[in-house]
Amino acid sequence: MFTRNNDIRSQIWEAISGLNEEQLNLRPTPERWSMMQVLRHLNLMERIIVKQARAALEKEQTVSVDKKPYELTLDRSHSVNAPSHLQPPAEPEALTNVRHDLEASHQALMHVAQDHDAELLRSKSFPHPVFGEMDLAQWIDFASYHEERHLAQIQDIKQRLGVSHT
Repeated sequence: MFTRNNDIRSQIWEAISGLNEEQLNLRPTPERWSMMQVLRHLNLMERIIVKQARAALEKEQTVSVDKKPYELTLDRSHSVNAPSHLQPPAEPEALTNVRHDLEASHQALMHVAQDHDAELLRSKSFPHPVFGEMDLAQWIDFASYHEERHLAQIQDIKQRLGVSHT
């Protein structure tokens, strides 16, 4: 279940490999995120999914929700502003800190995915602000689409800044 998540994460690390912290913290325009801010946003998102998933797993009730079209997340022509709790800090960050936090949140999400059987994950849910109620299996899959969207954003930022591997 977690293969796609791992593949996209590997592509993200590949996309930023060889870039220094100054490049990673550069913003293409004052109102756009830096690559480091995108990475922090991914960490914040994974942490909230894990937190909500753990809470949903503790609830007695079971649900059955329809498959949501979260693949639409890849369409970057529609932008959605991240809620305040998923906004990265404005100040520059160290890659070692962000990478450590991302590895930890990724491991935590992987444990949610792998420590519970698919039937249980499909029977617990929490709402997505755009797609509505999604079960935990959908949330885990959604996380990979969310990261793929931001991988494209990272590549776009690199192109706008004219930076490449050093």
